[in-house]
Amino acid sequence: MIMATTTRATEPSTAPIRVGIAGLGRSGWNIHARLLEPLADRYQIVAVADADAARRDEAVARFDCMAYDTPAALLDDAAVELLVVALPSHLHADLSIAALEAGKHVVCEKPMATSLAGADRMVAASEASDRILTIFQNRRYDPHFKK
Repeated sequence: MIMATTTRATEPSTAPIRVGIAGLGRSGWNIHARLLEPLADRYQIVAVADADAARRDEAVARFDCMAYDTPAALLDDAAVELLVVALPSHLHADLSIAALEAGKHVVCEKPMATSLAGADRMVAASEASDRILTIFQNRRYDPHFKK
């Protein structure tokens, strides 16, 4: 689990991690937002980005968050600590890298990237920025996968 910014070197903050969601399609809404919403004591959705105005409006009403029409706007939002990348697969690598370079931690939907070179660039960006990059595996704790 990613911990929020620390208030002292020895004591992690108890404040919720501030999350931005890039993409409010099936994964953004039905997986990430749905899983984060009941965990409001640990995660606060503070911003979303989607090209569809109706989806943005619904997110603002539901989460009382900022809404942007482009994912790049999330990178400039200082409130976002953790960015969920739930865009079409071919956009995962570039947005994840840009987010890491902007100082955000990243949870990226699978597939991580559409090429090994893209995945390598993502890992390098995570290491260079000292930020966490993780690829979302929504079935990790299903009984079939626990064996």
